[in-house]
Amino acid sequence: MICDIEAAYAAGIVDGEGSISITRNHSSRWPSPQVSVASNDRELLEWLRIRFGGTITTKQPRKQQHAISFDWKLTDRRALRFLEIVKPYLVIQRKIRRCDLLLAAYLDCTPRNGRYTEEMKLKKQALLDEYHSLP
Repeated sequence: MICDIEAAYAAGIVDGEGSISITRNHSSRWPSPQVSVASNDRELLEWLRIRFGGTITTKQPRKQQHAISFDWKLTDRRALRFLEIVKPYLVIQRKIRRCDLLLAAYLDCTPRNGRYTEEMKLKKQALLDEYHSLP
C-alpha cells in the first residue's frame, strides 16, 4: 500500500521530470495513457518501479560526453491507477488538466475487450481531440 508521503513524492517527480501523455504503443491499437519519467538516476526510477510497477529502459547517449539516461514508463490502466494515486498532490496545472481528462473520460470510451463500436470510436476520437487541444 502506498502512503500519502510516497504518493506526494511520486507526484513531485512527475511534476518535475515526468510526463502524462496519451500515446500509441502498438500500431494496431488506439493511443492509451502513459506516464513516464526520464532521469540519469536509475535508483529514483527503481523506487517508482518497485512501488507502482512499469518498466525501465536504458537510453544510450547520442554524444560521447553525455551520460546514460533511463526512462520509467507505465501504460494503459496501470497508468490510470497511478494517476488516481498521485492526482491530489500534483501541482503543475498542465499535468493536472491532462490527468483529470484521462481519469474522467478514457475508460468510458475504451472497451475492455478491445472491440470498438462506432459510437465508442467517435468518443475515443473526441477524447484524443480534446487531449491534444489542451494547453
